[in-house]
Amino acid sequence: MAQNRLAHSASAYLRSAQHQPIDWYEFGEEAFKKAEELDRLILLDIGAVWCHWCHVIDRESYENPEIAQLINDNYIAIKVDRDQRPDIDARYQQIVASMTGQGGWPLTAFLTCDGRVLYGGTYFPPEVMTTLLTQLPLVYQEQKDQIMQESLTKVSQADLDKSLASNEAEARHPIPEDVFERLLNSIDSTYDSENGGFGVYPKFPHYSTLAYLIQQAHRAVDPAKTKELKQVIDRTLTEMARGGVYDHIGGGFHRYSVDRFWHVPHFEKMAYDNAEALLVYAQAYRMSPSPLYLETIEGILNFLSQTLSDPVQGGFYASQDADIDLNDDGDYFTWTMEDVQEALSSHEAEVIVPYYDVTPEGDMHERPGRNVLRIRKNLSEVAKTLGISLEECMERLYAGRQKLAAKRMMRPTPYVDTTIYLNWNGMILVGYFEVADLLGKQEALVYACKTLHRLLNTHVDREKDILLHSEGVPGFLDDYAWMVAALLRANQSTGDERYLSEATHWAQRACELFEDAQFGGFFDIPAPAENAMALLKFRRKPTEDNPSSSANAVMIRNLIRLFHITEDTVYHEKAAKALAMFGRELSGRNGVFVSALAIALFEFRHPPVRLEVLGRQAELHEAALGVFYPGKIVVHRPDDAPAEVRLCEGTRCMMPVRQVADLETAVNALKGIPV
Repeated sequence: MAQNRLAHSASAYLRSAQHQPIDWYEFGEEAFKKAEELDRLILLDIGAVWCHWCHVIDRESYENPEIAQLINDNYIAIKVDRDQRPDIDARYQQIVASMTGQGGWPLTAFLTCDGRVLYGGTYFPPEVMTTLLTQLPLVYQEQKDQIMQESLTKVSQADLDKSLASNEAEARHPIPEDVFERLLNSIDSTYDSENGGFGVYPKFPHYSTLAYLIQQAHRAVDPAKTKELKQVIDRTLTEMARGGVYDHIGGGFHRYSVDRFWHVPHFEKMAYDNAEALLVYAQAYRMSPSPLYLETIEGILNFLSQTLSDPVQGGFYASQDADIDLNDDGDYFTWTMEDVQEALSSHEAEVIVPYYDVTPEGDMHERPGRNVLRIRKNLSEVAKTLGISLEECMERLYAGRQKLAAKRMMRPTPYVDTTIYLNWNGMILVGYFEVADLLGKQEALVYACKTLHRLLNTHVDREKDILLHSEGVPGFLDDYAWMVAALLRANQSTGDERYLSEATHWAQRACELFEDAQFGGFFDIPAPAENAMALLKFRRKPTEDNPSSSANAVMIRNLIRLFHITEDTVYHEKAAKALAMFGRELSGRNGVFVSALAIALFEFRHPPVRLEVLGRQAELHEAALGVFYPGKIVVHRPDDAPAEVRLCEGTRCMMPVRQVADLETAVNALKGIPV
């Protein structure tokens, strides 16, 4: 079968279309020049290798010879991987959503030769696609002059300037004095007290919101407030870990739940989701030591190490697909009653079936009989019903899970995208350093350092002095923010000054490339070239956690940490200027979506506790790392001074601590000191 020009793309998603009978282009100057030369509209497809409906539209439309002929005869076709080019995706999502009221993947847009959107949507069934492909060129040729003049009327240039580049004058909105109370009230208004989580459905984890609640619960002076916040955290994390959104056999979380009960997920498993889940569950475990949390942490680590890791060179892959092909719907991850009974002994099955709520009917509407495993009963209930001890019940459960895992390994495995994206790797590294510090997992520390060394070799262009998002793609703000965050955490965990030197350098480069020097805050892309397409000249200031922590929030937290580590006031000034830029976002109306910014603001107003470890006593450094205090900073100064830990908060310091046993008590005493 003939290949198109996507055969040699660095993107797995684009390569998956190499045998389609369409003359696809990658996004770039060549495609737009060709459209102008031939006076054609552009068909833009934006999707991802893990996206189920992207593969559906591929099969139904882009692999259909008649539809392909329509496209080749009348359009220039461009395919974009949203993971590889989040900058392109963000801008076209914004425009199509403003025109139609919704976005998502696949994103299907019809563009003029200069990249403006004439019409767009998400998934179009083949009959609709055929109609659009047939009619739009006729409309374009008949009304070309008007279209070229007015194709931005629905989304005017002023609207784009406001939504994509931030209107600085409007954004300078004072941050309310009671901002943290407002944000907590906003979050509470969306809280599902029955099932945990926020909103109704589809239900996303909102890990940044959970991290913010952990921060607030830990620092709250009022015990009643702490209890209330911990109930929200524990309910949500427990229901997620017990639900079908968690993979009880292979570990790790699926992307989101299609229902409010955390039961039936979209089955793709993303690096970024599991990165922030790891961080949040580690902190939650230290705050409320639940065995379920610890088991969940182990499961996430198992999934990342077994499925999304390069064990030889280090590094974390991007994602695992939901499906084997379009004829299944999560079949790799789901089970029929017959599957379970065939894999297990009768004694194991009589534990597994009630514990994970396996039924003959199943719970997949499109796949009758298939079950998404979820914990519906406590193991003690199952043991009591069976008349056996809890210990024997646990033995049967663990033995049964191992057999189910072995049986699942015999199935065709969903595709893993082995692309290593810098931002997602940085996120996972932050989580790995957190579990290494808080839970003492040495293997996580070793692999994190190995990965960081690889990234410094493969995702750094020293000649141009830039970071790379992935092969051949210059880095975005997200990449710099998370790389700096990972380097700062590496310095904290190891005491290696080289990591601090790298973090300082790339933070400075991020400011040079992305900072709005006039108004504050950070743009998502560097200043565009003069000849850049009009749409790509608009620079956004991402503030929403959608779904991961916003790049501005991560970058501001980096600046705050650098200030408290180096005492260089430039970092403090830049953080203050950036936070002042986002007063409207922090007004308290959308707490769930700006929680990472809220964390940054709290750390700015309430300086993180800083533990300065002096001397060469490794036990003191390990103890300082192991102390639970959200946002804490550990600085290791391995000199010949007497071994001690200096506890500071801002400019205020306590008496040094010299005994490991006294350290956590001394740190926790800071909670009650007004700041």
